[in-house]
Amino acid sequence: MTDPSTPLVHLQRYVDETAATIGLSITPEDMPAVVGVFSNLARVAGPLMEFPLPADSEPSPIFVAGGARR
Repeated sequence: MTDPSTPLVHLQRYVDETAATIGLSITPEDMPAVVGVFSNLARVAGPLMEFPLPADSEPSPIFVAGGARR
């Protein structure tokens, strides 16, 4: 997502552009709260994003309930 030190103006731009891309309308009154949520998400995700992964890491298999794969 974003670096926890990302200025709010960059988060504002991210929210604006992402909302426009998916056709989501965010009212001006709601925008500060939406940007605030993204700011909190960036802060919480920071330690996870800093965790080093070996270069040869592979994603885990996809879990499908009941063991059926599509």
